[in-house]
Amino acid sequence: MTTLTPLLLLLVLFAFFALVLKWAFGNDKRAVPDYTGDDFGLLTEVTVVSSPAAAEVLAKRLRAARIKVTVVRRDGLHRLMVFPADASDAKLLLRE
Repeated sequence: MTTLTPLLLLLVLFAFFALVLKWAFGNDKRAVPDYTGDDFGLLTEVTVVSSPAAAEVLAKRLRAARIKVTVVRRDGLHRLMVFPADASDAKLLLRE
């Protein structure tokens, strides 16, 4: 009976810690991640071009204006993505 007491105490402690962890981390209300590749988080698309050379020229123009830009290559197209705060300035700059 004395060898059963530490084992029982250990099982009770594990159950207690499992309940505490479930309580602390079990209420995850975050959105399900998008595995399709269409969700770019905080970035907003400002233009789409078909050639990598054109994408690089436009990206250099935006970087020269101190706008952070990311070029995303998908399905043969090159998307220029910026933060939403820079989207209107980037679109205006790319029209010129």
